[in-house]
Amino acid sequence: MRLVTKLNAALLGVVAVSAVLNYATLRLAVLPSFSALEEQAAERNQSRVLEAIQLQKDQVANSAGDYAIWDDTYDFMQGLAPAYEEKNVTAESLKTLGVNYFVAIDVDGRVVLDSGFAFKEDEPRPLKLLSADQLPPDSPLLSGSGNVKIRASLMQTPDGLSVIGISPILRSDRSGTQTGTLVLGRLLDMDAIRSATRVDFDLLSTASGPTQPAAASSGTIDKVDPLLGPDGTALAMIRSHTMRDITAVGEKTILTTLLLLLVGATILLVALGFILRQIVIRRIETLRSHLLSVAATGHLDPMPEDGKGDELSETVTSFNEMAKQLDELRDRLRRQDYDHGAADEAAGLLHNVRNAISPISVVAWGLAKSSAAPWKQNLTKALDQLNEPGLAPDRAAKLQQFVALSSVRLMDEDRARQDEVGSLVAMLRHVDDILKDQDRSAQRDRVLDEVDIATSLRNALPLIERRSGVSIDISDLESLDVLSHRVPLEQVLGNLIVNAAEAIEASGKSTGRVRIASRRISNAAGPASVELTVSDDGVGIETTNQVRLFEKGFTTKSGGKRGMGLHWCANAVNAMGGRLSVESDGLQQGATFQIILPAAISQRDAA
Repeated sequence: MRLVTKLNAALLGVVAVSAVLNYATLRLAVLPSFSALEEQAAERNQSRVLEAIQLQKDQVANSAGDYAIWDDTYDFMQGLAPAYEEKNVTAESLKTLGVNYFVAIDVDGRVVLDSGFAFKEDEPRPLKLLSADQLPPDSPLLSGSGNVKIRASLMQTPDGLSVIGISPILRSDRSGTQTGTLVLGRLLDMDAIRSATRVDFDLLSTASGPTQPAAASSGTIDKVDPLLGPDGTALAMIRSHTMRDITAVGEKTILTTLLLLLVGATILLVALGFILRQIVIRRIETLRSHLLSVAATGHLDPMPEDGKGDELSETVTSFNEMAKQLDELRDRLRRQDYDHGAADEAAGLLHNVRNAISPISVVAWGLAKSSAAPWKQNLTKALDQLNEPGLAPDRAAKLQQFVALSSVRLMDEDRARQDEVGSLVAMLRHVDDILKDQDRSAQRDRVLDEVDIATSLRNALPLIERRSGVSIDISDLESLDVLSHRVPLEQVLGNLIVNAAEAIEASGKSTGRVRIASRRISNAAGPASVELTVSDDGVGIETTNQVRLFEKGFTTKSGGKRGMGLHWCANAVNAMGGRLSVESDGLQQGATFQIILPAAISQRDAA
């Protein structure tokens, strides 16, 4: 992911997190305030309904007090005003008074007068408040003796819920003995209350109505209160409904605020992105482009400095200084690499030549030793004695017989010497091939050839054929063609089999075996390969040394040897497109070297 993309993603993430936090803050801090306002509005609506009912109760109670504490009513209760009902308890007078019921009860609970009218119809319809003519002594409608308190309450009637006013009947000056109780009642007009309060509410019975405030739906807040009768029992439940419009406004306000914040954040993001691109991104892209050019061309050209005096300018200055130092260091490394390469090449060449000369020395030493054999000196003496005058015949016959036998032996030895000289010539030719191959590799790049791995190995076997106690097992060696360099491959094989023979000798065993095998490896993902293994049962290799075995200068041998052989072998195999590895279970467990080379499709394989 590019730096610009990461930066934009980071800025978008910051804006997203900020939007989420702002939304959460508004929801948690602001929206509860709107909900609280709705709760307050619901409480006020419920209070207005209850206040409207209480107002009617107070009005009826005041009217009841006015009529009950009046001399005419007092006289009526004593039977002294026969025209009282005709004058004061008519439909017109009750309508004017604003009540529907007019009830007079004496001190003994006897209903003296129970008259009323319903005014919603065209003609007033007579009503009665009480169903009985006699009230029990403990009736809440009765006013006790000496109790001049005017009360207001609610009462359930067949025509609906009514507000009632209860007052003791006394003289206008409140003198005299109480003669009874006056009860005035008014049917509650819920539509009028709704119109006056502008509140939506329901009047529910106590059997079906809830006892706790509850939301009728997610769009309203409901408040519930009981309406009590004169004995303190609930006659009905009043439930008001308040729309959740304040919360809706709050939600809309929050969304609008969040949208404005997002718009502002987007503008800020665009501006910040533009500023960052001008100050940072464009200069970083210039630096990246220059570094890619350096990586592609290898030229450590300095960057033009912008002189802005910030960290990026300091980075450009540091890069230019570093490029200058790296360029100087690269020149030195090139010179050192050339010197080291020449030294490594010379060391490898000397190592391979030494391995090739070693059997030549053995053959030459054998030839020199055979020339100094004692019987040859005796032959010379016998020839000298045959030339002496006066030699006895029997002595001369014996000497001639000795000379004849020695001549036969000389002829046999001469034939063996010719074979040794032939081997010596082949070994010298191999040394010459090594030198010629080195000369070719120094002048031009080598081209991979098709090389028979069995033939190359047989050319390398003379290096250890004369070692006593070492046997060679090539029963699993197949004649397979590989793509490689013939002479270096023979040198690698020679190094490996010489090392195997030396490992057997170093193990202290009297005899040992070097096993050489080859096989073709098929690869479904690419071209086929050939695997060649050189195994011995010699001294083995410690596990800790196996990873370092192919390092330059590392060796497990004593005697001051530098360890160039395996290092050179690994480089030579790598140059052929192959790889060289080793496996060993540890000391005295032997070792196996494995060469993997690309297989060549020869005419024999194609057939």
